[in-house]
Amino acid sequence: MRAFLLLLVFCLSVPSVGAQALLEAHILGPRAVELTVDESAKPFRSEDLSLTGLDGRIIPIASILPKRADTYLVVPAQDMDPTRLHVLASGKDGSQVFVRRDAWFKTLYSDKPLGAIVSEDRTHTDFRVFAPRATLVRLHLFSDRYGDLDAPDKSIDMNRDRDGVWEATEPGNHHGVYYTYTVHGPDEPGNWFHGTHPVHLTDPYALVSDDSFGKARVWIPDAPPVPVKGGRPSMEDVIAYEVHVQDFTDALPVADHLKGTFSAMAMPGLKNEDGHRVGFDYLVDLGINVVHLMPVQEYLHYPDAEWQAAFADNPYMIEQDIARENYQWGYRTTHALAVESRFRDRRSDRGLEPEPGEERRQFKQLVQAFHEKGISVIIDVVPNHTGENMDGRHLLLNFNGFDLPYYHRTDDSLRHIGPFGNEIKSEERPMVQRWILDQLRHWVEVLGVDGFRIDLAGQIDEQTLLWIKSELPSDLIIYGEAWIPPSDPEVASDPDFGWYKADSPITYFQDDARNAFKGPVSDPINPLTDRGFAGGDGSVRERAVLGLTNGWAEEGDPNRGINYLDIHDNWTLADQFSNEDWNGLLHVDEKAFRIAATLLFTSLGPIVLHGGTEIMRSKGHAPLEEVVRWTETGPLYFHGKRDSYNLRRANRFLWDTVGATTPMDYAGMLAYWKGLVELRLSHAGSVFRMGGSSPDEGHYDFITPDNTQLLGYRVGDEVFVLMNTSFEDAEFHDLPPFDGAWRLVADGNRIDLTGLGEQTLSGTIPFIPVPAQTALVWVRNPDN
Repeated sequence: MRAFLLLLVFCLSVPSVGAQALLEAHILGPRAVELTVDESAKPFRSEDLSLTGLDGRIIPIASILPKRADTYLVVPAQDMDPTRLHVLASGKDGSQVFVRRDAWFKTLYSDKPLGAIVSEDRTHTDFRVFAPRATLVRLHLFSDRYGDLDAPDKSIDMNRDRDGVWEATEPGNHHGVYYTYTVHGPDEPGNWFHGTHPVHLTDPYALVSDDSFGKARVWIPDAPPVPVKGGRPSMEDVIAYEVHVQDFTDALPVADHLKGTFSAMAMPGLKNEDGHRVGFDYLVDLGINVVHLMPVQEYLHYPDAEWQAAFADNPYMIEQDIARENYQWGYRTTHALAVESRFRDRRSDRGLEPEPGEERRQFKQLVQAFHEKGISVIIDVVPNHTGENMDGRHLLLNFNGFDLPYYHRTDDSLRHIGPFGNEIKSEERPMVQRWILDQLRHWVEVLGVDGFRIDLAGQIDEQTLLWIKSELPSDLIIYGEAWIPPSDPEVASDPDFGWYKADSPITYFQDDARNAFKGPVSDPINPLTDRGFAGGDGSVRERAVLGLTNGWAEEGDPNRGINYLDIHDNWTLADQFSNEDWNGLLHVDEKAFRIAATLLFTSLGPIVLHGGTEIMRSKGHAPLEEVVRWTETGPLYFHGKRDSYNLRRANRFLWDTVGATTPMDYAGMLAYWKGLVELRLSHAGSVFRMGGSSPDEGHYDFITPDNTQLLGYRVGDEVFVLMNTSFEDAEFHDLPPFDGAWRLVADGNRIDLTGLGEQTLSGTIPFIPVPAQTALVWVRNPDN
């Protein structure tokens, strides 16, 4: 038997050489298999095929009936078990395929509440998980956070319903009880069940997880935060500020046990050594209306003991401030309904370590603090892959062990595919679709967030995204990444599943505008050509015009794309606009930097800012070279400045720059960005916030001199902008007449909406001089 199994596993792992008669097979029911064949190999008869289970059982074939030119219905003479693997083999050429279970998988659905749920009357606690191919799921209960997994307080064999949900009801209120599962099933390719991989799994619906590797904990949700004062902004009004909790709080003047926590981020009254407001008050003062938190769902950190054993004395890791713990941005979610436990205070009021679950209260306090100031909160969610297959590792935390082939896209050998270790299979997997919706709904209804940035949204099929949007409140703020399609070519090429900008179901990051405004995302070579129009590259002026108007062919209205300059993934704007070793800590071309900001803030549609760009935040501490380091469980990759997701020092907010004037004018730059925020949200700035319909023709009236480094535009007869991105002073001629009076509010260095000096525009103007690397902005006087 063992030799038979090894032979079948080998056949499933190694494709046949040359043309195959059998191409694909799907089980439709106990007595029905749909077989796709190479038409040139037809016809087939029952005696040409053999059907075998991986348990060695040979299943006779009663008949084979033609369906289409390349498709047969194979009718077994005995019932097949859809949970088990079977192989169809051809006696003609020796080709063989395993019988896929996708057709059965897409029929499985349950609307029963999943997770650990204490009844409203507190008399009992229900436990439910979805594991459609398991033969046994055992629940283990623990009173001790650190209790031996092999010695639970109680173990319960759960009951399976017809839809693949396993459930157990325990009397009493189990709030605070720790729990795990062991999931049992056959030893077959694609299975990682307890018999061959004896590990405890945690609940993918857990509301509390003790770090990624610890136990789950039963938790009763309490009241959500108050809604945001004034309501959520419409998409066209969004000025979002992307920020990572640990990056933002690492250098705040707070006690060590608060650094890197929700509590530090929500703390008012903080000032730097020069007396300037930092932290929470700084964000309020900036004037943005949406805080976009990078991942706060429980995500993978390698255990401290493993980490410190490998790196405690490593010079590179010490220099990057990552020798003591595994710092991460968090794009490796392990428990989607749980709040990241490492953002919890590390000391309670009594000086003790707070227990798992406290992070939920502290997160809601953060949301409420912003809501009371009229600032909405959205979070970065990562439903396209899980943290179980990062850095070349194969971890068994939940989905991999509950049912890998159900939850994930796989190849024909039932192994993970995808550039990020694995890909969640959203299409034709109803319980995966439900998991995505359930997590988003939980974060809105229970934890109080106002929307989502969806990581690698292009890997989630179009129908799922459309359905999710229809099920959630219509005023949520939702945007995401359109690039990187599903790794399954059949899914990517299916017009119902694959999508890109033209048929995007959500607002997407408009990278074309980004590139036009400020150049490529990383590794610039020539300052004259790699800083976009803002840096003086006149060859991209026409694309900058498209970026301003959101006029790309695939953008049906200004809200389809969200404009930005830099974001967490790549080089910061300060580094890209530095003339000293591309290091924004040493130098920034502040004039070009301001032009880039002006382009962004005078463009149509929603915008998102990379947190800290307004104070010329730099990743100058990150090296340019790639580095590989190892722990006992495998390799770790450090990509340096181009992707600093695991380099703590480089990403830290340097709060001493707030109010500083050397080596760059940080104070002046912050004031300039504050002025742009105020302009955009003012009455005059309404011309940039057009809603979900395209503006009238001529809404932007452009002036395009022969010198392609010059650009002017009047917007909605309310705002007038002249830009000179060259290194020499210039003049604009052939200007339109100006009805009424227009006051100068931005001179390339300062912004003041009440006006800068006496320079106003009225009537016919023969020409206007514009200094080198300067953007001038006028607004029409409101009494015109």
